[in-house]
Amino acid sequence: MPLKDPIAAYNASSNLEAHLVCTLLNEAGVEAMVVEDVSTAGLWVGGTVSEIHKPQVFIERDDIERARPLLTDYDCQNATRTAAQRNSAAVDFIQMECEHCRSLLQFAGSLSGTVQLCPQCRKYVDVVDPNAPQDWQIADESP
Repeated sequence: MPLKDPIAAYNASSNLEAHLVCTLLNEAGVEAMVVEDVSTAGLWVGGTVSEIHKPQVFIERDDIERARPLLTDYDCQNATRTAAQRNSAAVDFIQMECEHCRSLLQFAGSLSGTVQLCPQCRKYVDVVDPNAPQDWQIADESP
């Protein structure tokens, strides 16, 4: 059913997020509709123009007070998720020294336990996280 007195309640970062917020509002009893960004303007430059072409969620003007706590909660949870993703991405690397040329190297954490080429001297290095616990021990060779 079309809205009688619509107001843009949420500017989403993507069409997918707009539909997610719309579903959140609809499930809480707030009638909402999405206006998707289907423009092609600016795509050849690397993206759409901010604040001109954006997906938006519209609601009835009378429902803004019912929608406000839902949207505020969504934004808080979204900010927490984004910060957690940034923090996990920031610590997911291994810094080590090349055993041949002593250059400081940095590899993705997923490469731990592999052999890679040093970008400086082009020799093979074992990628080992120096902070990770080692599960091997040096054998005692004394009789």
